Amino acid sequence: MRLRTFIYAFASLLVMSLTSCNKPDDGSNDLMYIWFEVSGRVVDQAGNPIAGITVMAESAESQKTASDGSFTVNGGSAPTQTTAVRFVDADKTGKQYMSKVVMVDLVKYKDGHGWNNGYFRNAEELTVVMMESESEITPSPLGASK
Repeated sequence: MRLRTFIYAFASLLVMSLTSCNKPDDGSNDLMYIWFEVSGRVVDQAGNPIAGITVMAESAESQKTASDGSFTVNGGSAPTQTTAVRFVDADKTGKQYMSKVVMVDLVKYKDGHGWNNGYFRNAEELTVVMMESESEITPSPLGASK
């Protein structure tokens, strides 16, 4: 009896999955997703590139800026026309820069299908200017804060 129930349940799931995969994409999918790529450059107030800044965006693996200040992050999210990108000076060596969040406009460059609503990238060239932090972080003895 248990085997028969298992076979019926398995067959029902198989039929449901096959019929749902063969539906034409009429744009009425409730669950949608986009893939995005944001690229640009990070510079200081004088226009000099900053290496080593951590760049983070929704559902994207964080990246560090290269020696020329360039970066590219790839991720995915619910359909949107903008995404927040955060820039953090996490290494705490040399000059210190204040963290910054930038809202980036996205444009579709390639259609997707099914649940994938397409592939997006930043609409314009992105140059992020980081401001130097006015306070230096210095370790205190025994972890006491100043």
